[in-house]
Amino acid sequence: MSTRSMICMKDEGDKYKCIYCHSDGYLEHNGAILIDHYKDKEKLMELLELGSISYLQPNVHPDPTRPHSFDYDQRQEGVVVAYCRDRGETKEEARLLTLDDLRDDQSWIEYVYLFDEDEEWKYLSYPLSVSQIKDVAEDLDKYYKSLGLKYRPKNCYGILDEDDIAKIKKQQDSQGEL
Repeated sequence: MSTRSMICMKDEGDKYKCIYCHSDGYLEHNGAILIDHYKDKEKLMELLELGSISYLQPNVHPDPTRPHSFDYDQRQEGVVVAYCRDRGETKEEARLLTLDDLRDDQSWIEYVYLFDEDEEWKYLSYPLSVSQIKDVAEDLDKYYKSLGLKYRPKNCYGILDEDDIAKIKKQQDSQGEL
């Protein structure tokens, strides 16, 4: 089962330019990638121009000298997998939606990521309530501290198992504060 999300950027008035992302929409994956790699408005626009995506990764564009497609054995590591570009689908372009549209029409979405007018990443989680907008970086920091880590590890995306946590704790203890 996938954790579905929407990735949205403030557009005009009360509207957001939004794309759907099918997999790994939870905070520790998509949220972390967004704050690490999509802080730049231009790069975020490139992502949104792809239209709906299957899988978010740090890089928007594949290396043109190597194969990249929707097929698992043809995906370039670290590159977004998009429905139109990589599988040839149509009608997957970004849509302009309000927060009310997202709440009312997207009950199957578990996370909505919002790049706001201050160029900060916020989010809503299911059930979507516009009065419950939260800060991605702040909640990620809380999550990693709840695991007993001093800080969020760089370039770490996804759910950590006990061995991962122990390894990161040891590494952080030997490095001290960043």
